[in-house]
Amino acid sequence: MDEKKINVDENLTEKDVIVHIDEAPLEHIIETLRVPAENIDISNEDDIEEERIERKLTKIFMAIKNEKEETKELAVLLKKYVDQQGDLSSDEMIKVKEQFSDLLKMAGLSVPIIMPFSFVIIPLMMKLGQKVGVKILPTSFYGDSGLD
Repeated sequence: MDEKKINVDENLTEKDVIVHIDEAPLEHIIETLRVPAENIDISNEDDIEEERIERKLTKIFMAIKNEKEETKELAVLLKKYVDQQGDLSSDEMIKVKEQFSDLLKMAGLSVPIIMPFSFVIIPLMMKLGQKVGVKILPTSFYGDSGLD
């Protein structure tokens, strides 16, 4: 065994290790110094990409949840419309029209979803819709809680 090699001892203090570093050759220093594995914080591109995808999926699921709540509100308003024989306020009528429009958009998206290559078709439809000024997704998918 090489005389200049530092013997690793769990009881060595940092000061003892620093004193022996000057005496040992470089390859032995690298072998003997411990690296605290739990303190290593290396974020790679895969982690960053996973976080980005997770954020987008969270936004999509929140938009779906919001759309579900709005559809429940539509059901309540339609029941009220039937019970009162067509007597709703103008704000309620606007909500009904907007939500009914969103339901038609969801129904329209059901066809491309079952088609092959839907992962390409739907984004393409969204881009084409943006070019002509048409939002093909329900309103919950735009703004703070959605895709933008």
